[in-house]
Amino acid sequence: ANTRGGYIVFGIKDRPRKVVGLDTNNFENLSIERFTSALNSLFAPEIEWEIGSLAISIEPSITIEDGETKTSNMEKYIGWIYVWESDRKPIIAQKENSGEHIVSGDVFYRYMARSEKVKFPEMNHIIDERLTKEREGLMKFFEVIRKNGTANLGIINYNDGKFTTPYGVDMAFDYKLVAQVLKKAKFIKEGSFNETNGIPVIKVTGNIELAEEVPVPELEPDTEYPYIQKILAEKLGITTQDLYALIWHYKMKESKKYHIEVTTSKSNKVHKFSEFALKFLESKLEELKNDEVGFDNIRTNYKNRNK
Repeated sequence: ANTRGGYIVFGIKDRPRKVVGLDTNNFENLSIERFTSALNSLFAPEIEWEIGSLAISIEPSITIEDGETKTSNMEKYIGWIYVWESDRKPIIAQKENSGEHIVSGDVFYRYMARSEKVKFPEMNHIIDERLTKEREGLMKFFEVIRKNGTANLGIINYNDGKFTTPYGVDMAFDYKLVAQVLKKAKFIKEGSFNETNGIPVIKVTGNIELAEEVPVPELEPDTEYPYIQKILAEKLGITTQDLYALIWHYKMKESKKYHIEVTTSKSNKVHKFSEFALKFLESKLEELKNDEVGFDNIRTNYKNRNK
């Protein structure tokens, strides 16, 4: 999470690297809720992760009594946990755990083939990277102010319903009222609608016009957004890594038509996707069937997105 994300694989012998499989059902029976709770109690901010298993076909050598040998296919199951690169580095230990040799304030970093406490150059890189992102965000914000003039702009905090005016007068709105306005607002975030290639997209930066042309689904996670990423990948018949690449490429997390982020506890969030997302990705995968080079480019660009 503090580097570039990656996989932890279970059921592979270290030396030599050989598939031995999982001995028990403990991996399949792992309680995701309890494991997430344990992680969140130790580290902050949240570590985003996914879990799965995979059947591997191997051909072991079997010796017969007369000295002859033959091979037969058999399956071994391995387990994997994928950890996403954090958008809010560094992930920091917030309490002590003597069994795991963790002390409050520890920052761990994945170096080549080993994990250990972060050293100064890597911590300095994390800080510089974070400052660069903040600086880029501020520059975009300042550009909007420059184009529109400070006297014409205010700031709405969607979390608490507060509206700050350029004259120093703050107003508070009922959050439900703000949500209702947002549902009816003809407001298109620039770059969100990738499926409308060739169609002009309007970026509204002035007054919000109430309209129904761009409906935002009701935020009912279990009905309108039934799919977590693992289930969405299974529905589409692709790997979770390919799914992550497609979601990133088509900027699907930027549109409520496709995605919402659900807070399940004080520090834990789950990404959920709608039927619109499933249909959209099905159509894109159909297009990519005849464009394997294009799909490979999406995978490569996703892998190198932070380089």
